Amino acid sequence: MFQGTSTLHDFSGNVRCQPFRIGVGDPGKGKRIIRSAAVSVLADEMDTGNKSRDRKMREMFQSDKFPRIEGVFGGIDPESIRQELRRSPEGKAPLSFTLKIRDIERPVHAVAGNFRESGEGVSFDVEYSLSLKDYRLVPPSPFFGIVRVDDKVSVKTSIRLETGGTK
Repeated sequence: MFQGTSTLHDFSGNVRCQPFRIGVGDPGKGKRIIRSAAVSVLADEMDTGNKSRDRKMREMFQSDKFPRIEGVFGGIDPESIRQELRRSPEGKAPLSFTLKIRDIERPVHAVAGNFRESGEGVSFDVEYSLSLKDYRLVPPSPFFGIVRVDDKVSVKTSIRLETGGTK
């Protein structure tokens, strides 16, 4: 899920991530870390429920040239995150990754929360905001520049990682 603000109203949308693999390692002492994971979405699949806005958003991302938006994670210690979530009064923990939009990569400092664990896997939410200008994106300006999309966009992602065999 992503959210944006314009001078007319706020909007939100959804997009599903593409299948990905997680590289898990054991740095010793029985500790497991996530060595690497690259999670991507297709810009053409971003949907706000407004076809005109979606078309302009895809043009902004130049989805014909740069179809993927990608987050790259590495060196994540799940146990440290669990401990931070337990210690935090808000039940949140910092989570950093690199976000690539078009041909620009920037570090992102996100917050993970709503952590749930079961026998089938784990799920949690990740929230962050980004500046369109940081990625040299010019926000769509419908209605002859009268309505403008704000530079800051909030992103909230719900993630579910399930255990299971390989196919």
